[in-house]
Amino acid sequence: MSALDDTRTGRRQAAPPGTPARGFRGWTARHPIGAFLAIALPLGWAVLGIPALADHGVIPGGELPGEVFALAATVLVLLPTAVWVVSVTEGRAGVRALFARTFRWRFGPGWWIAALAALPVATVVVGLLLGRSLASDPVAVLVEAVPLMLLPVVLVNLWEETVWAGFVQTRLERRHGLLAGSALTAVAFAAIHLPLLLWGEVTVESVATGLGIVFGAALVFRLLVGVFLRGAAGSVLAVAVLHGAWNGSSGEGGLVDELLSGGQPVLAAALGLVVVTAVAVAVVRPDLTRRTAAGAPVRR
Repeated sequence: MSALDDTRTGRRQAAPPGTPARGFRGWTARHPIGAFLAIALPLGWAVLGIPALADHGVIPGGELPGEVFALAATVLVLLPTAVWVVSVTEGRAGVRALFARTFRWRFGPGWWIAALAALPVATVVVGLLLGRSLASDPVAVLVEAVPLMLLPVVLVNLWEETVWAGFVQTRLERRHGLLAGSALTAVAFAAIHLPLLLWGEVTVESVATGLGIVFGAALVFRLLVGVFLRGAAGSVLAVAVLHGAWNGSSGEGGLVDELLSGGQPVLAAALGLVVVTAVAVAVVRPDLTRRTAAGAPVRR
């Protein structure tokens, strides 16, 4: 809280209610998304850049587990920053509302099924059409790989999407609408992942290809997230499950990779993502012009 000088006593007095905050806190109240990005991006890049620096011998450590640093960036940088910004702009009630959406599980069973299965199923179908072969024992693969796909949902994706879907995308969509809000979120969402392109062997071609994949996939995925927020009553949990399913569909060694007998299924996953997004938009189309369920418009 800002304070005022009492010129007669020399003491500091509390500012009257409604007095605008000053300094960085005041700027945060006026520009919550800008303040979040100003803090989260450089700190997040610093954390995610450690494995790349170690891998290339710039700092000691050798080959570090990148997943640990991704988790650290999420729970130590992104989430606390978003919570702080929400507390500045909306107070404790805003923080409680944000986490209520994080754990919101009451939405239609169809959206539960879609969040869990739509992307993996679409990716497998596309992969088969592209000439890939199905694993000899798909049931055994499902039994082993599905729990491994869901574990990161609890550890990382739930908190990651509390930040991106619950805070950033919801605010941007309220101000700019579904398409522009999704696109703006996609740019920031892709930007935080840029240090991952420096992990392992790095070439100009690998970085250029990685940039195209990261930004292209982010644009489509954040649109799908916006649609799911409409269909699943604003639930961040639904989006977190969807995010985990996307990782399980596109990652090497993930669920779909195992179902398609190996070989990173990036192309099949990207095409499957486009198909699922198009279907989801068609299903929710009558509701795409209304505001999000999270409340009235807010400032960017």
